Amino acid sequence: MQADTTLFQASNGRQPRGFGRWGFQIGNETLFIIGQYSNSKKEAFKIAQTRGENRVVVLPGKELVPQGCNPERPEKLSQERINNIKERLMAQAETRTFREGKRAPRVRTVIPVKGMKAAEVMVVFDIQSKRTAHSIVKRGFYILDYTKPRQCPGTMADVEEAYRIAKWWFYKKLGGQAPHGLDADDMIQEAVTRLVELAGDPKMKETSYKFYVVRSTMAEYLRRNQKHAHEDEEEIDNPGSRWGTWDRSYRATETMCRMIEARGINPMARAA
Repeated sequence: MQADTTLFQASNGRQPRGFGRWGFQIGNETLFIIGQYSNSKKEAFKIAQTRGENRVVVLPGKELVPQGCNPERPEKLSQERINNIKERLMAQAETRTFREGKRAPRVRTVIPVKGMKAAEVMVVFDIQSKRTAHSIVKRGFYILDYTKPRQCPGTMADVEEAYRIAKWWFYKKLGGQAPHGLDADDMIQEAVTRLVELAGDPKMKETSYKFYVVRSTMAEYLRRNQKHAHEDEEEIDNPGSRWGTWDRSYRATETMCRMIEARGINPMARAA
């Protein structure tokens, strides 16, 4: 199969390359294909083979397509098509265990994304980071609810024991002092919430594992809430600032919803 670029070179003074709306003459028919030249040429070759032609002519007029106007670009996918892609991928989902060994295992549902592009992954799974999307494509699967804490539904035998363990760790191991902008009660409540979420885990029968959960939860809470380290403390503590009140309300609401979910009740149904 041959691509005749004589007309294009005579008009543009160079070989065809790049992204655009490429025109091809296949027999007596003119065909336009949007995309990279190499991919468009391959597509034109396939069409020519089905029509018994062994030569295509690249037309001189290459019209660049504005960003986002290419119907083949994933950001222009309709919601119905996105839903169809999700259903197809979810049918191939499987369960995997990560971090085997001494560390606590994490059981996650993974979805294979073989053959998908990073841009498609960003749209289908609503991912904002290009680097994350490229990592997903490279490893070949997407981890469902990766950032959501693992839960093992069950009944907490003694909630008072959970508070006792969390308070002991906070006052004995952390010195009973929370960093600026954080509240001790919030840290303790976060640890208790995590113990309730993991109540169904067989390891929860061991007291040492409960202390491990409290320690890791408080460490993660401190890491997650260092939002104001780069802010001006005077601005944060300004009486006219509403950030502190809003932040505490948001965290309290999030904790309540997680507690309700851990007990097997849908938050929306509970609110209704």
